[in-house]
Amino acid sequence: MRYTIVDAFTSSKFGGNPAAVCVLEQSYNDELLQALAAEFNLSETAYLSKRAEGEWDLRWFTPLREVNLCGHATLASAHALWSQGLENSDNIRFHSRSGCLLVSRNDGRICMDFPRTKTLEQPHVSEAVKNAVAGFVSVADAGEDILVELPNAEAVAGFVPDFAALAAIPVRGVIITAAGDDCDIVSRFFAPRFGINEDPVTGSAHCALADYWARRLGKAEFSARQLSPRGGELSVALRDQRVLLFGQAVTTMAGEVLAIPHR
Repeated sequence: MRYTIVDAFTSSKFGGNPAAVCVLEQSYNDELLQALAAEFNLSETAYLSKRAEGEWDLRWFTPLREVNLCGHATLASAHALWSQGLENSDNIRFHSRSGCLLVSRNDGRICMDFPRTKTLEQPHVSEAVKNAVAGFVSVADAGEDILVELPNAEAVAGFVPDFAALAAIPVRGVIITAAGDDCDIVSRFFAPRFGINEDPVTGSAHCALADYWARRLGKAEFSARQLSPRGGELSVALRDQRVLLFGQAVTTMAGEVLAIPHR
């Protein structure tokens, strides 16, 4: 099995969010796919199986479990298919746990069409959230995640995570966010319950961020920056019940998985 490591949501190598991309030529059991994801030990490993021209099945695994939606590994998957000549169409339909995801390329940028995640502010904040994130402005449910607004971008950048406290919140991940200084919104994303202490750049989180900040800022298009140590940038556009995520990606490594049972 061949694999590729792609840095997503960046135009520079060793920036953005790395994902492993594996194109499967036969079926493998989930235990093997999970073991490989743990071996790569990146926030996400993507597995692709071709259906037809422009049509692929796509699954995402963290080091601990399979997830329902991942933005950066979808971006990485499309980049890998196009850069390796495995896909000729400028529009790819990925069939996933979150339905059909359309990804297209134009003028060096990749656009992903994802479902919007509705956010609902919590009138009563749990003790678990209060213990994990102090000084928040508001807290909102965000699908599988929870979104916590801080006073400003400096507070987001300077936030020191207590991973045990974050893991005590019964959600997939914790998004902390604020209005940006030189961009519209900034954020960070923590998912220790899924084996990801801090995700470098989280496309799926912006499906909720777009919904939340559309109400706060009164606009439908945003420049966004994730303030992880690696950092990453993307453009976000809200379109009714869909969210468009725009970014770039670069390939950093490629190789072969040898620990595959003979069939």
